[in-house]
Amino acid sequence: MASVKFDKLRKVYGKDVVAVAGLDFEIPDGLFVSLVGPSGCGKSTALRMIAGLEEPTSGRLIFGDQDVTDREPRNRDIAMVFQSYALYPHMTVSENLQYGLKKRGVSSEERSISVKRIAHMLHIETFLDRKPRQLSGGQRQRVALGRALIRDPEVFLLDEPLSNLDAKLRVHMRAELATLHQRLRKTMIYVTHDQLEAMTLSDRIVVMNHGVVQQIGSPAEIYNSPSNRFVAEFMGTPSMNMIPCTLKQENGEPRLIAKNLSIPLSKQVASLASRTEVALGVRSEDFEIGAPGIVGGVDARVLVAELTGAEKYIYLELADAKVIARAPADSPICAGDNVSLSFKPHQMHVFDGRGDEAAALRAA
Repeated sequence: MASVKFDKLRKVYGKDVVAVAGLDFEIPDGLFVSLVGPSGCGKSTALRMIAGLEEPTSGRLIFGDQDVTDREPRNRDIAMVFQSYALYPHMTVSENLQYGLKKRGVSSEERSISVKRIAHMLHIETFLDRKPRQLSGGQRQRVALGRALIRDPEVFLLDEPLSNLDAKLRVHMRAELATLHQRLRKTMIYVTHDQLEAMTLSDRIVVMNHGVVQQIGSPAEIYNSPSNRFVAEFMGTPSMNMIPCTLKQENGEPRLIAKNLSIPLSKQVASLASRTEVALGVRSEDFEIGAPGIVGGVDARVLVAELTGAEKYIYLELADAKVIARAPADSPICAGDNVSLSFKPHQMHVFDGRGDEAAALRAA
């Protein structure tokens, strides 16, 4: 059993620098879980506490049914892959791979079998006799993964392992990691600030900010039903559009009002809002772009039309806010055009307030 449970785990540096503020959730056995958030949000500190490299200020860490809070790292049955590869420069790839097994007293014959198995799995058979300096970044990263895999631990910890790779190689290594997890079905905990990596790799995502968990859910839940404005704006490329609005009653019906904008809102959602100044959140793919003057649409002017390959990002000014909408790559829309924007009502979000603590209210 390799579930990982945080029991009110907290880490404070000095007197008042709170790095992790009371993590209290469980990672089930066999899942790929990403800890994601901006730099300084506490995700790497949390990972280091799991590894035993940081001592918690308070709380407990439980693997399965075992309290491992005070165990040494070598007694936790974990393997960690670092951002910097952390390979021994004077050793060959083969020696790097089997070093941990050698320290544990595994026989030479067993080590040789394990090296061949891992090398085949990661496609690194052809450079087992090379030193790390003779390898590319992607090859070094595979060796670092192999050194973790060869130990066959219960929990894998990955601390931004792809951040030093170029864009094309990162895509390739994401696929490699996903394939490895499907094959091994071991618990993997992955730290990244790249929300795309978290979305594409994870069974579950833990979004953190200022040491506090903002939301835990599947990639679809995090993207489609963000719990607050921070999650909505952090997860997704481009970020969710935010349009400042005022919640008013018109003829007994609640509406969201902004410059040139008036959108009906259900009474149920309106009743949940605790203030009249709110933000309307809309994903870029949830706008419909048409000719100016369409009934039910809002006129807007195109500032920039950016071709990304498979689609265009259309930057517009709407109700004193800058927004981004998506359009097909062959769309004729250009900078300076006047268009009409329509909203998909079941894909709108209303954020109660403008701070990070704002609750998200589905406008459907």
